Amino acid sequence: MGAWRGVSTLRLAALLAGLLSLPASAWAEDGGAAAGAGAEGDYPAVNLPAGTCVGSGCHEEVKVDPKHKGKDVTCVKCHSNVLDNKKKHKGAMDALPSPQMCAQSKCHEEAVKNTATGEHKDLMCESCHDSLHGDFKPAQYGNCGECHEDQDKAFKESIHGQVPEGKKPVGCGDCHGDLHAPKLKADPLSPMSKVLQVTTCGECHDKEYVRAYRTSVHGQGVVRSGLSVAPACVSCHGSHDIAKIKGVKSKVNREHVTETCGQCHTFIVARWKTSAHGQKFAEEEAIRRGEKDLNGGPISTSAGERPRKAPVCTSCHSGHRTFDPRVDNADLPMVDKCAECHPHHSESYRDSFHGKATRLGYGQAATCADCHTPHEMRPTADPKSSVNPKNLEKTCATCHQGANASFVKFDVHMNPHDGQRNLYLHWVWLFMTALLMSVLIFFAFHTLLWLQRAIVALQRNEFHKHGLEGARWVRRFKPVHMGVHVTIIITFLLLAATGLPLKFSGVGWAGAFEAVFGGLRNARWLHRLAGATTFGYAGVFLGWMIREIVVRGRAELLWGWKSMVPSAKDLADLYANIRWFLYLGPPPKLDRWAYWEKFDFFAVFWGIPVIGLSGLALWVPLAVTKVLPGWILNVAYLIHSDEALLATGFIFYFHLFHTHLRPESFPLDTVMFLGGMPIERFKAERPVEFERLEKSGELAQLLMPAPSEQDIRRARTFGFITLTLGVILGTFLIASGIHTILH
Repeated sequence: MGAWRGVSTLRLAALLAGLLSLPASAWAEDGGAAAGAGAEGDYPAVNLPAGTCVGSGCHEEVKVDPKHKGKDVTCVKCHSNVLDNKKKHKGAMDALPSPQMCAQSKCHEEAVKNTATGEHKDLMCESCHDSLHGDFKPAQYGNCGECHEDQDKAFKESIHGQVPEGKKPVGCGDCHGDLHAPKLKADPLSPMSKVLQVTTCGECHDKEYVRAYRTSVHGQGVVRSGLSVAPACVSCHGSHDIAKIKGVKSKVNREHVTETCGQCHTFIVARWKTSAHGQKFAEEEAIRRGEKDLNGGPISTSAGERPRKAPVCTSCHSGHRTFDPRVDNADLPMVDKCAECHPHHSESYRDSFHGKATRLGYGQAATCADCHTPHEMRPTADPKSSVNPKNLEKTCATCHQGANASFVKFDVHMNPHDGQRNLYLHWVWLFMTALLMSVLIFFAFHTLLWLQRAIVALQRNEFHKHGLEGARWVRRFKPVHMGVHVTIIITFLLLAATGLPLKFSGVGWAGAFEAVFGGLRNARWLHRLAGATTFGYAGVFLGWMIREIVVRGRAELLWGWKSMVPSAKDLADLYANIRWFLYLGPPPKLDRWAYWEKFDFFAVFWGIPVIGLSGLALWVPLAVTKVLPGWILNVAYLIHSDEALLATGFIFYFHLFHTHLRPESFPLDTVMFLGGMPIERFKAERPVEFERLEKSGELAQLLMPAPSEQDIRRARTFGFITLTLGVILGTFLIASGIHTILH
């Protein structure tokens, strides 16, 4: 009974009265703590519910917490030694620290355990949760601020600390996790560690930005490589003081982003500050502060009259999608970024080989940064500029080893429309434009007139459409001619398929065509191979012509009815054909060669030296500029491009019509693939030549056996495949032309 000596008779009577007034359930429930005390034989097993001690008249100042009361948490659940007979009542109450009381209550064991091993192990529960008896509150940033004063102040002024009414407030635990066992951000398992930080922020912020960051060079450095120096969210946006992106205090707004990036990219930012961009930004900042205008004097222009804002880091580099420009051609899209501020230079760049190649994903071609440097670009007049005339040889030699003073005269941003920039180039452009437009316009009308007249002629049965029937055939072409023509078809289609996508690189189909060849790198070599083969068959044909004319004395190949050289009869046939188109007379009676066939022939043999030599100059520019000025390369580029457009346009639209797609021959003329035609067709289509050969007796010498079914099948297969490819390329060509005109 020694444990009762310190308790007055009056208080003991009040305590017993309270106990006797409780329902039976209160005695039976949760009596473990009291039972434990009674196990020593000093006190019976009783349970003291919340309110008993308060009602005893001793602890009236204690307010029972609603959460504890609602869960029927009794006093002895926390104050298990309240009736300890070895200590005085007051001493027993004060002897237990709050973590021990909360732990032995069987309610907060895990929380106390976590706290004991964490950064808050020296704190009491009430340090964060206020009074444990009264209105118990979960820890918020206000509680944390008692210890973390600086962070708390910054947080309250941040975008997280100023959540609009009606939206869920942001608390410390939302970012730092369980506050009973918080981990420093240096701990890899901390929610705010470099590795886990993006996941934590991603729980609230746009998942698109999170995905972009994870795939960026910054995110890969953290997530994949585990680099502690790689930036995570707070590295750029700040931690407790985070602000709206465009806010005045934001670390990533235009005014501050270079300083933020400069924390890691120190030397890059230092170079940028000396560049034209950096200098302009510094002047803009001076204007913003009211110090001077861009000319160094007092502010005299309104905000609307000032020039475009100078680019900062995020103007060119996406904040969350930043990639290493040296990997996977990630620098190629930068050209479009430069175009936002330099549209005129971008237009001329996109018209050059460099611009077209980069648009097709060719990483070896020079971008803006390759010539102007990525971060230290300066005006051309600046002696330190990489594009200053004195420094061009060194700059160009980065890609074109051996670049000399003549080579650097090549105008990368050439503008053939500007005669003051280069008069010779301007004259060439005028000539090529006149040639291109005159040929295409003339034959466009010629083809349309022929098409409508031939359709009417078929309906009127004015001519008979001949097939391949007939036992008697007339030879029109020798095997050498057939072989050369087949080679022409293959190489021409290959040249067109590999060259047109480069010319029209801005059209959607161009990239798909280049992908068929495995990219521009492969397409370039295939283009050169086809070009070299073109020189080869041209050499074979010229060799045959020289042998026939010089050795065998066949002067008729140069003039006369067998010659491809235009004559007066060709003009007469053209005139007669136009009259026939207009329903004013009969069609012309043709001889060995029609006027349009002669034009086809000279289109090829005019085009081969013009396109071939200009292409060769572009293939070996360093060799060419050892003997010729660099602007010759601009002329070669212009001629090669425009002449190729003329050749492909003429072949795909007019030659294919004249030969295969006109109603008289549709869908395919096999004469070039079989070497001859039935004699009935020959007589109908070439009456003048037929009469001459029949009178001279030469016709019998030209008779040949009808081709076999296998030969016909082979000719048709090859013909339809190549004709289909030609029609496809022609369709893309006209679609690209329309796109170019509209844009």
